[in-house]
Amino acid sequence: MKKLILLLVAQVSFFAYAQTLTYGNFKIGEQEIIFQKVFFEDSITISSLEQYYKTLPFVTDAVYTLDGLQFDINDVTVDYKKFGFSQVGTPSIIQTGKYSGRVSVGVKDGRYRVTLQAIQLTGDLGGRKIIEKDNLTTYACRNSGTIFSPDWCRPNMLGLLDKTFTDKFQFKKSKDDW
Repeated sequence: MKKLILLLVAQVSFFAYAQTLTYGNFKIGEQEIIFQKVFFEDSITISSLEQYYKTLPFVTDAVYTLDGLQFDINDVTVDYKKFGFSQVGTPSIIQTGKYSGRVSVGVKDGRYRVTLQAIQLTGDLGGRKIIEKDNLTTYACRNSGTIFSPDWCRPNMLGLLDKTFTDKFQFKKSKDDW
């Protein structure tokens, strides 16, 4: 009886670990990977965010809506060195990948929420090149987009994408570049 209970506990913990539905600011919703993050910024407005995002080179088709702001991002690359990762420790899809998607931004009382959906990528998977934009969900999820693949739930995969999207979407009052 003791062995049966021990085996049952081991199986439950295994399945609980395998069913990863969130990683950092990424989550799975309706069989699609979604990046969603809330940023806190005093006296932020939709118009100031719109002006800021329109200055970014990867933002296109910015539209002011009743709910907030919507725009597309195209060919965002990951600067893995900026976040302290080496070339050897970073997978080739993160090094060579270019990420695109549809962004919606909402503002409420000193904070704004960025939601990135329909995330697509191009790049080198280390033996297989993705030339045309393809859904990130296809590569980073299992079981038809219902759980994250353990290979992608690492700091040098989705962790780096999380840091990159956070850095790109955070409102900066002045440009970092000089």
